[in-house]
Amino acid sequence: MTGVAPEDGGGMDDRTRRAAAGLGVGAAASTLLAVPRRLPWHMVGLGGTGYLVALLLAAAAVAAAVLRLRLLLWLAGAGFAGAAVLVLVQIAAGGANTLGGETSTVALFLGFAVGLLAVAAVPATDVRQPPS
Repeated sequence: MTGVAPEDGGGMDDRTRRAAAGLGVGAAASTLLAVPRRLPWHMVGLGGTGYLVALLLAAAAVAAAVLRLRLLLWLAGAGFAGAAVLVLVQIAAGGANTLGGETSTVALFLGFAVGLLAVAAVPATDVRQPPS
């Protein structure tokens, strides 16, 4: 079977799963942009906690795709949104920076948040029936 019928409750069809998995893998790979500052491809600021949060949320997105769990996809997207807001608030407050983030981190996390939440919002379709 190539998809999940809508009556399967919160499931995802193959296109949605591929999009979710791609965003999750992309989020994990994006941590490479936060390599030590002296290297030329350093583009995103992340501390140790920031790496951990990004990798855990990326793993949650991939797991949601593999397990067809739309709720987990919503949670991964919300987690990226929350991490972006946390970094932004801490930058604005000028205090502790828990995730070690910069404004580029906010943009990156917001991009993954919007992408994952948009994919999670796509309704499940029954691909066994041709469209009429």
